[in-house]
Amino acid sequence: MLNSTHSTSRSATSMWVLMAADLMAVVWMHTFGPWLDHSSRLTSTATLGGHHLIVMTSAGIGFSMLAALAILTEGFTKSDAKLAMATNVACVISVIALAGLIASVLVALLSRVIFGKLRP
Repeated sequence: MLNSTHSTSRSATSMWVLMAADLMAVVWMHTFGPWLDHSSRLTSTATLGGHHLIVMTSAGIGFSMLAALAILTEGFTKSDAKLAMATNVACVISVIALAGLIASVLVALLSRVIFGKLRP
């Protein structure tokens, strides 16, 4: 029984983090989306190849779905088959919206590992 509670707590925390990341993506795409689209090929990775409006809309839909599901599932702690399916769909939409930002962060971290410090 202890593992079930710990697992529920971990998945609920993951949903809240994903919801916050969606909201962050909406704000970033609204603010920096056009610049990310046209600045360079590397920055357009964050917008899935220059489609910041699609990323912003997807993140908004993912956030809205997760926010509604947070209410219906009492903070992602209780669920039934239909709510679980809706949660899974919301997570897929969110991860697709965040894929470009995740890729950009990974490229930045990898370049840091490969090239080391950029300052003397």
